[in-house]
Amino acid sequence: MRALSAPLTEALLIIAAITATIIVASTVIYNASYISNRMAEAGADAGRYISERIVFVYAFVNESDGCHHIFLKNVGGTGIGDVESSTLIVGNSTYAILLNYDPSGALAGCGCWSYSEVEKPNGVWEPRETIEVIACPPVSITPPYKFVLTLPSGVKLSESYTG
Repeated sequence: MRALSAPLTEALLIIAAITATIIVASTVIYNASYISNRMAEAGADAGRYISERIVFVYAFVNESDGCHHIFLKNVGGTGIGDVESSTLIVGNSTYAILLNYDPSGALAGCGCWSYSEVEKPNGVWEPRETIEVIACPPVSITPPYKFVLTLPSGVKLSESYTG
């Protein structure tokens, strides 16, 4: 009887060792796959961040309604389709306000902003396209003016202007 239990014990130990090895290998493969997917997502986000670039072109304040007209150009390599989800702040050295996006258009004193595509109005801010941002703070602001626009991707543009 003793002669049969030793090989049976060895077989059970081998099966347990193989099972433990499979569990460890599965965990390692799962974690490697998870890390690989996260790195791929981070690389795609970084690529999108790098390819989204905007520059300030010109700005003025309409004296009759106090609204700021800011012209921006997409100089990146990709279209930006979610401009309305951006964050826009206008102000000066002593005052700043976060304005809400209004899809129906910004009006004097609304504390909101809107934008329009100057060249090809199709809902996407295409590469090499200019948009006009109209920002209407609720109070009159004295120059020099400053605005900060942050796109949903995190791309940020900050500029000062006087007119």
